[in-house]
Order: sequence, then C-alpha cells, then structure tokens
Amino acid sequence: MASKSSIEKDRSIIRELVQDPRQTNVALAAKVGLSEGSVRRRLDRLITEGQLQFAALPSAAFMGRPVHTLFEIQSAPGATERLIDKLAGMPEIAYVYHVTGQFDVIAVGYFASSNAMRDFWTERLGNLDGVMESRSVMVLRVAKRALEWARDIAGTEAESTVDVSPEFGLAGSGA
Repeated sequence: MASKSSIEKDRSIIRELVQDPRQTNVALAAKVGLSEGSVRRRLDRLITEGQLQFAALPSAAFMGRPVHTLFEIQSAPGATERLIDKLAGMPEIAYVYHVTGQFDVIAVGYFASSNAMRDFWTERLGNLDGVMESRSVMVLRVAKRALEWARDIAGTEAESTVDVSPEFGLAGSGA
C-alpha cells in the first residue's frame, strides 16, 4: 500500500482536477508542487489502478433522455449475478448496484419519456428471468450529483485512513 504522504499527493492532484479537469499537466504540477513528469506518472498509475477516470458527462435531458428512474429489484435465489449482468448490458441503464436490504439490485436508467420508462419496466425488466419483485422510483429533481460531491470533497483537507482494495475502490474513514 502507498504511504500516507504519497496518497495525499495523489489526492491533491485529484482535487485540482476536480476543480478543472481540462488543465494541462504543467499547470497541475505547478499547483501541487511536483514536476510535470511526476504528475503524468501519478495520473497514469491512478488511471491504471482504477482510482481515477476521465469522462465527458452530458446532460441526460440534453441527450434526449430526461426521465431519470431508479429500479429496486428483488431477485430470485441464485439469480442476482445473472440479473446484474443483464441489466449492465442494457443501454437505458446507466448504473447497476448490488445492494443490501429488501432489494438485491438497484438500477438507474434514463428514458426519452415516462411512456418509454413504463414500457421498459413492464415489458423488459418485468420479463427478465430471476426478477421476483421490482419497484420504480421516478426522480423529480436531482439536488446533487457526483460532480458536486467530488467538488465538495476536493475542497476539504480532512485526514483519513485509507483502504485501496480493488473490491471497494478508495474508501476511508475520517479521523
């Protein structure tokens, strides 16, 4: 596992990127007090390790899918992994979570209309092998997205202990 100092350097790079992901490595290096080469190597490693990703995130509404819906799904015994794989392969579904509680899976989808969402829920999701029960929750308004969360985190310098296990990604507990 990386040293606490090394993890803090990586986090400072990520905090800066969250504020401005389009900045050059040279500008980033100047802000975090490292050389451009060091920043480049750290970014390559963070990407390879799955600790950092770059993506263009368009508005779902702008892309013609304004109806944002969460599906809570209870699977039949032994069917959860198969269901997760099927859901992950569906273009309407943006996120698939294996969760605890009454439901086994939560899937998040974006649809062109409420009719398109209803058709997906009743005709496709409802007919998947292994679905015992499902509920839909249509999102009325998103008060905060991952980008805002990351910006909030980027603005804090809280100390934490770090577990960088591949199963759970970067996790920490505040000190």
